[in-house]
Amino acid sequence: MKASRPSWSASQLQSRQEHRLNFDEEIVDEVNRWIDRCPEVVEDEVTAADVDDMPHLRQLARCALTEMTSGSGVARIQPPPVDEVEDAFLRRFYLAFGVHLGTPLGNYGRLYDVKDRGGDYTKTAIPVSQTRASTQLHTDSSAIGVLPDLVGLICIRPAMEGGESRIACAIRAYERLESTQPQLLQVLEQPHVRDIVTPGADQSQRMRNQFPVFDRQEKRGIVCRYMRFWIEKGYEKAQLQPPSRLQEALDALDDCLAEEEAVANFQLTRGESLWVENTTTLHDRTEYTDDPAAPRLLLRQWVSGIYDCQ
Repeated sequence: MKASRPSWSASQLQSRQEHRLNFDEEIVDEVNRWIDRCPEVVEDEVTAADVDDMPHLRQLARCALTEMTSGSGVARIQPPPVDEVEDAFLRRFYLAFGVHLGTPLGNYGRLYDVKDRGGDYTKTAIPVSQTRASTQLHTDSSAIGVLPDLVGLICIRPAMEGGESRIACAIRAYERLESTQPQLLQVLEQPHVRDIVTPGADQSQRMRNQFPVFDRQEKRGIVCRYMRFWIEKGYEKAQLQPPSRLQEALDALDDCLAEEEAVANFQLTRGESLWVENTTTLHDRTEYTDDPAAPRLLLRQWVSGIYDCQ
């Protein structure tokens, strides 16, 4: 099946200027006017009407949305063009940007703190985002009924060491499997059990929580939903024997994602944000070490509804 857009390698993404977007000074003025007008807001209750008077921010969001749905699937927004910027300003900009993109989801709260909370996702059913571990390339949400179209991150404080972002094109991996190991791809196109860690999902319905790694949809093209650990843990908790070639198929997919040209690596700086189309772009980060006085902090948003009118 033809993909909804071309695949990319790391070098191709790097040379693609359209995925890097500038933060205009006019947007700084628009966000500051909103802060002056509404010094305090309830973040989960901010609506499109609250941020309607921001034409430059709206245009930036449209450019990002076009790149994510019709281009590479990746949008990197440069930091604000000011010498110093407060955390409160970054939160407001990021909040308004998500509202302009679509419908923000509140499963973790609209703005979710991605920081180390001292846990171990391999021992406790917690999101990997609550640890400092490398997350492995994945898409967000392990629940069948919760599918963010877009995932965004803005850097408030980078790590003292490590914490680099890693992204890969799921369409590229799909095409490589289709051409070299189609039988294993068919295994990944079958529904598989997933463990559930997404807030708001029914924990008692694990047997219903089955969906493919790759799904070919008429409206959206290739849809990828992947984190290997939650698949393996799902079969373990359900006390089910995995399909005979599932391990081989997952190994083949991981081999595609481990290729040198498969993954783009970069470090988000303070105020920089990254948005990806969650069903065609896998993301990850390297393990990191915190500065105890200023631990790493990113804010994440999930946005849905971008395909409802298409």
